[in-house]
Amino acid sequence: MVNEQDFIELNNNYNTSGKCSARIFNLFIVPTALYAIIVLGYFNIIKFNVEMHSVVLVGMIFLIYINFIKHNAYYSSCKFRKQYMNLKEQLKIYINKNSLEIDNIEKANASIDGFLHEFTLSLRNKNFSSIASGIFPTLGILGTFISIAIAMPDFSSQSTAALEKEISLLLGGVGTAFYVSIYGIFLSIWWLFFEKLGMSRFEKDVIVIKENTKMFFWNKMYIEKIHFQKSIANYEALTNVFASMDTKELVNDINSVLNTKVELFDKMLQLEENAIKKANAHLEKREIQQDKFVKAYGHVANDMQELAHNLNLSVSALNSMTKDIQTNEDSMNSMSLSLNSNVELLNKALENMSAQNIKIVYEETIKNIHNMEKTSERMSDQLVQNINHFDDDITKRLATSLEMIDKETASIVSKISNIK
Repeated sequence: MVNEQDFIELNNNYNTSGKCSARIFNLFIVPTALYAIIVLGYFNIIKFNVEMHSVVLVGMIFLIYINFIKHNAYYSSCKFRKQYMNLKEQLKIYINKNSLEIDNIEKANASIDGFLHEFTLSLRNKNFSSIASGIFPTLGILGTFISIAIAMPDFSSQSTAALEKEISLLLGGVGTAFYVSIYGIFLSIWWLFFEKLGMSRFEKDVIVIKENTKMFFWNKMYIEKIHFQKSIANYEALTNVFASMDTKELVNDINSVLNTKVELFDKMLQLEENAIKKANAHLEKREIQQDKFVKAYGHVANDMQELAHNLNLSVSALNSMTKDIQTNEDSMNSMSLSLNSNVELLNKALENMSAQNIKIVYEETIKNIHNMEKTSERMSDQLVQNINHFDDDITKRLATSLEMIDKETASIVSKISNIK
């Protein structure tokens, strides 16, 4: 880090003497004296013929010059010296901000020219200073033409005497009009003289600053020197490495490391091969279990189909039995209807029958009743037999179906247990 003690040499060599007001006086005194002579000539205090328009135009150029004085390098170089304390403080900050350490040496990795350029931007307006040397003679020429235009007579006189008078007035006005151009050209010369004088003093101060602060900044030559030294050191270290690689111990160490890496690689290959074998065996076992499961599932599907077929047969037998019962019921209904009709016929016959006929009819009726009883008993026995046969058949089929379901369920459970 740079501190105040590091600038002792710069403090001793840098000149801060001089007054800026004196430099303004030097820039101001001669143009002011010339303008005063022109004014005195206008008032005939000095025998110097000057027209009013020339005094006004020269005065305007003089006012413009006064506004430009503060941008002249002669005055700005004085301001630069007077800001030495601020410059030193800003330079210290600039160096510390751009500090870079190389080979245990700490300096600023920046340019002093860049710092000075930024610092001097506020001293003056370079746009004004660059056009000043050209604008003063241009204004003088412009003022001359304006003076000529103002002094130009209309030449309307008819007599020779009047015409000669107008020509004399024109020549007198033209003579004073050239004073404006002369004054503008003089101001340009005067400006350039002090501009160059100020720039030379400024450059001298910059050289002093650079010489006394060069130890704080890295330069290209020194960096290349350090780089060359580091390259030589790296080359020597690389040479030592190659020289050490030529020994037998190093070769033996390298061979030992290579052999160890080869053994580790073989072990890795063997472990990988064993892992692949185990994975293949596990996959084969899973395939076998999967095949068993598929077969067991096929058997279960067949048993379920057979069970569904037996249930369909049982339902068909039940439907047939229901139809037989319905048929017997229809026969009973028809017999009942026949009996009712016979009773009705009997009642009608009794109305016109004799005792003998009644006896005959009675005997026939008794026979019919006996026949009906026998038919009813026979139909009842057949119905009972059919019901019993249906119950036995259904019971047997259900029992068979339940036994088959139990067997198939036990077989499925055992097969699934084996698969696990």
